[in-house]
Amino acid sequence: MKFEIIALVTLIAVGDADRAWAYCSEPTAPSCVNGYGKFDDQYDFDNCKRNVENFKSEIESFVDCKRREINEANDEAEQAAEEARSKAIEAQDVARKTTNEVESLSSNYSQAVNDFNTRAGN
Repeated sequence: MKFEIIALVTLIAVGDADRAWAYCSEPTAPSCVNGYGKFDDQYDFDNCKRNVENFKSEIESFVDCKRREINEANDEAEQAAEEARSKAIEAQDVARKTTNEVESLSSNYSQAVNDFNTRAGN
């Protein structure tokens, strides 16, 4: 659950929040459940019962949709993390290569100074 929250926060941070909630439509409870008193007749009861059953189905669909969004967000976060790891490795390789080049040049300079001093008789 913690990773799911991080993934959603990551989507918001990178400006992809619209997509994270674009597909799922949250259902609302049928208005017939808010009435006062008993149902007027069997037809009203049966109709409201069907609406409540449909509402349950809509909630299940909504939950499934949100789970898909979470999975998608987790996959995208994992992909972004993998890309970041790859870039970090590339940057470390560049730093290592640059360090080696600097050390080589420093060594070449030291050798040139020694050769100069030897030639100068020092």
